Amino acid sequence: MAYVTEDMNSKNEKGGTFLCEACGLTETYHYYGCKPPFHKGVTFLENCYVLRDPFQNGSGGSFLLLGGECTSCSRVVCQDTSCSLFYTKRFCLNCANANIEEFPPEIHQRIKKDLASTTKMYKN
Repeated sequence: MAYVTEDMNSKNEKGGTFLCEACGLTETYHYYGCKPPFHKGVTFLENCYVLRDPFQNGSGGSFLLLGGECTSCSRVVCQDTSCSLFYTKRFCLNCANANIEEFPPEIHQRIKKDLASTTKMYKN
């Protein structure tokens, strides 16, 4: 797994290096916050790490949301279902599972399924 350095996940509004503390995904991000300046029509419900779409020219305004912080433990996690769940707020899978009774019953199965697939993935 990658080690967090001081410049990773620094929450710099102007960009830096994103590191998922669950899976180790490392990627350059261009913006941290709720309103990316390169896409005026978007406002996120959370502060998140955003990357300009590398497959579009500069004028397209497309973007990729890399991830954000777990509301419960503050770990930085990517959007992959094996790392986090967004349900009104972002939660890492460990915190979602630890607080599963706080979620509606219809979300319980999803949390258990994602956690089981993550456990299986890391055992191989």
